[in-house]
Amino acid sequence: MVKFWKSKEEREIERKVRMRKAKMALKQYISNLENLKRKIFLQGKEAAKIGDEALLKRSAMKYLALEERIKQAKRLLLLMEEAEIQRELVKVSANFIQFSRDIVESIAEGPGAEDVAKMQVEFEKAMAKVEGLDEALSTMLDLTSESILTGDFDAETIEEAASLFEASASSDLEPKSRLKQIEDMMRG
Repeated sequence: MVKFWKSKEEREIERKVRMRKAKMALKQYISNLENLKRKIFLQGKEAAKIGDEALLKRSAMKYLALEERIKQAKRLLLLMEEAEIQRELVKVSANFIQFSRDIVESIAEGPGAEDVAKMQVEFEKAMAKVEGLDEALSTMLDLTSESILTGDFDAETIEEAASLFEASASSDLEPKSRLKQIEDMMRG
């Protein structure tokens, strides 16, 4: 029997496998670039020994270009790892919000119906933010890992991933605004 759709768990497992493969490919790419950089450096040293200024300059330019590629690849790897950590944080937050909702529902007899309704609305808003953030981070990780596995990533891909990550980690996660939300909840 052929399945035409995948469960959330199946998609998550596939995402993790793609991420692991993409990270390994990216680490291998970085290692290969570092090996090439060493070879070019030695080539430049040899060119300097024999007095070939043109070859020395070309080697220096190649070395500089490889340094920049290594830097970009390492930045992309860090962005991917940061996004994975952020997704874990989102999941932990979602679990806590669900736990809090369950607690509020279990003690609903105590406070007035209006207070419970307000808390329920706040929990629903928080869950919607968490789900939106999780989806944005998942999209960023999918796009990044796919571009790495297809070998189709460059500075533009890295910048796109960075902007997606920054957009997903919006002011909802900034300490000052969150601190004010907590204070307001404590006052209310």
